[in-house]
Amino acid sequence: MFNTDHVGHLSPKVAFALVSFSLGQLGDGLNIFQGIYLVGLGWNEGSVGAALSLMGLTALLVQTIAGDIVDKTTLDRRIFLVVASIVTAASASAVLFVQEGNSQHALMYATKVVEGISSSFIGPCLAALTLASFGPEHFDAIMASNILWGHIGSVASAVLAGGAAYALYPDIKYCFLVIG
Repeated sequence: MFNTDHVGHLSPKVAFALVSFSLGQLGDGLNIFQGIYLVGLGWNEGSVGAALSLMGLTALLVQTIAGDIVDKTTLDRRIFLVVASIVTAASASAVLFVQEGNSQHALMYATKVVEGISSSFIGPCLAALTLASFGPEHFDAIMASNILWGHIGSVASAVLAGGAAYALYPDIKYCFLVIG
């Protein structure tokens, strides 16, 4: 017979790979799809660039602070990761409420700032949880695996979103439910 003590439980390495795969869809590809979608709704390229740049600039400014908060907190970092992921996905989904025309900039600008702040906590949380779970001797290998699975998740979500957009054409906005 074989040992059934671990049946029904994922190994930590597999669990981190699945989390990283799932978080991959909140990465870089989302902004590209949103930008194209907003231009299709009539936004000019400058307004789209401003919205997407706001997220990047906010993330750049907040990421160091987010890392410091994650390092110093006594709260469970899994909670931070879950909250950051949900807030990031919810703010990314705001694109579903944008109407045709070059308007509603405030909605997108505000949600991109929120998305930049919340997404800044994802990387530090994942790194802290990886270090706590595997220790410094395995940290590099597991983080490399996390990054790989994140990229694979990005590709998978892009393919699924493309398939959803193709199937739902011309009402493609619901493909963001696959990504976000």
